[in-house]
Amino acid sequence: MTARYGQLANFFLKMSDLVLMLSALLLAIVINYAPSGEPSVPAYAVDFLSTRIKLGNALLAGLLLVVWYIAFELQGLYRSHRLTTFADEMKEIGRAVFAASVALLIVAQIGRWETVNFKTTVYVAAIASALIAGMRVLLRLNLRRLRLRGLNIKKLLLIGNGPRAEWLAKQVSERTDFGYRLVGYVDEERRLKDPAAFSVPWLGRVEDLQRVIANEVIDEVFITLPIKSQYSRIEAAITILEEQGIMVHLFSDLFPHKLARSRAWEFEGAPLVSLHSAPSISWRTEAKRVIDFVGSLALLLLLLPLFLLAAVAIRIDSTGSIFFVQERMGYNKRRFRMIKFRTMASDAEARMKELEHLNEKDGPVFKIRNDPRMTRVGRILRKLSIDELPQLINVLFGDMSLVGPRPLPMRDVLGLNVAWQKRRFSVKPGLTCLWQVSGRSNLSFEEWMQLDLEYIDRWSLALDCKILLQTIPAILTAEGAA
Repeated sequence: MTARYGQLANFFLKMSDLVLMLSALLLAIVINYAPSGEPSVPAYAVDFLSTRIKLGNALLAGLLLVVWYIAFELQGLYRSHRLTTFADEMKEIGRAVFAASVALLIVAQIGRWETVNFKTTVYVAAIASALIAGMRVLLRLNLRRLRLRGLNIKKLLLIGNGPRAEWLAKQVSERTDFGYRLVGYVDEERRLKDPAAFSVPWLGRVEDLQRVIANEVIDEVFITLPIKSQYSRIEAAITILEEQGIMVHLFSDLFPHKLARSRAWEFEGAPLVSLHSAPSISWRTEAKRVIDFVGSLALLLLLLPLFLLAAVAIRIDSTGSIFFVQERMGYNKRRFRMIKFRTMASDAEARMKELEHLNEKDGPVFKIRNDPRMTRVGRILRKLSIDELPQLINVLFGDMSLVGPRPLPMRDVLGLNVAWQKRRFSVKPGLTCLWQVSGRSNLSFEEWMQLDLEYIDRWSLALDCKILLQTIPAILTAEGAA
């Protein structure tokens, strides 16, 4: 497939996406305003669907198309997806359609399009996602058919001949849907007893790269040499390939990082590779903060009667303050004051030393199932986890999240003597967490820490929602509560 044909195909894809978005909008309006049982749609919906177009609305519609295109472009819908899984491409489509739907809602408010309300926008998002995803499925099937016929193939050169090169060569030969054909490799010539183990043609040494790319058609290059020991040769190769405008893929093995994620970016023109073991800042983390703020505010208002009831019960049952405020360690080891309903006698902190010998937990955590400092009301509040609800205030102000590792008291933090356990401070502490829906106090300290790190490594908005839903039955059954 020629470059010109590829550009035309990409242009067709862009236009088809915009047509599908418009089709989704019109279909959403019909669904929203013409449910079964009603003979006709409202007059303003008819006007919207009719040919009477005002200049202002036409300009807004044009602006909307431009915004939609930009949203799709920014989400990478039109870059090459040869090495992208279908699931990852669907995520890109989801993000792009979400951004486009928000833009539609904003433009509709500006233009006072009465037919486009929140419900219509939800329909648009659902229909557009299905249509665009369907288009991508057809595109992938068509490209697969073309590549099996030897069309839409990119010629690939390997630099290196080690285990990583072997693995890549195997992937390319087995996955014909990638659309790559191996031209050969450059490095020291391998003399194998079993040539079938690495049946890629040898084209020369790395120092011969200039000659190789002059004599061969090369679309992309994968460098599989170890960076630390072969830095100068890699640098020389990249310089040559850069001059020729050939795309280079470089395996990053600068540091042995099993848990860390990497991201390549530029800072004031200087290339950087960032390694992070906690979720990096993205639209997902921003969405998590929005959910935290809206969710905590809504729950505080909804649970206000329960707060008042708990406050009255605490005041009647024992002397002392209604709330228990304690310094805890939060995100990036920043200290904050965590709020709970008081469930113990006022002198509970002072009496902790004399009760150390009764501690039932391993590790640095202090916990007694039948704590003598507990008040009668406090025991009920603890059993139903009502004592934790004031932490919604901490969530509202950003010190905590609805979901995350539970914040440790300073006494327990000082007892953390294993380095990997301190990675729990790389995210905000939460009101509920993975170990709280997996047995709570029935778990050992080691299991508790492992589940905290599992949450960090697996984090997603879907996992947060799952934990929140599982928290409800965990509270109602009081399993592991202490």
